[in-house]
Amino acid sequence: MPRPAGLILDYGNVLSHAQDQTWMDEAARRLGGDAAAFRAAYWQHRHAYDADLPAAAYWQRVAAATRPGPLAPGDLAWLIASDVASWTVYHDEVWALAARFRAEGGRTAFLSNSGPEVMARVRADHPLEALFDAVVISCEVGLAKPAPRIFRLCLERLGLSAAAALFVDDRADNVEGAAVVGLQTLRFEGPDALARLRALVR
Repeated sequence: MPRPAGLILDYGNVLSHAQDQTWMDEAARRLGGDAAAFRAAYWQHRHAYDADLPAAAYWQRVAAATRPGPLAPGDLAWLIASDVASWTVYHDEVWALAARFRAEGGRTAFLSNSGPEVMARVRADHPLEALFDAVVISCEVGLAKPAPRIFRLCLERLGLSAAAALFVDDRADNVEGAAVVGLQTLRFEGPDALARLRALVR
């Protein structure tokens, strides 16, 4: 496979390390509810939150599935902070690979399904628009992977055809959605994920 002209990177579990979900057990205890119910509700409503559901509404839905009653303001702030912390342990080697690929003439994009609270922290730590040629975040564009429109929007901003770009994501449904659009794809999973990515963009 020839070296792609563009590299499109997912954020969660690619540019960040895998989310540490142990905090969810503490969250369930704090709310006085069931940990399994908390985890299930967290993922059930996550797609809506990553698109455009406000944080307060998202966390109220999660809390309501865990135990009845309104969510206290202090609990809301704690949940947001704990969630953000769980998503912001950066995979520095992937950031460095993207920077090197771009320095050698490739075009790069940051394409993430994420809510504004996590992205505010990421932007505070990394000047995304200065590091990538295109930045497409679900909560900012009202679209989310694996919908074809978000991939096409990313390619438009990147200025490349689908066949010229490699999309990297940890989720099978997102990789499959990208392939439908015509993108080259790599599912970023397993201990050799970084080595496989390096081989494709060398």
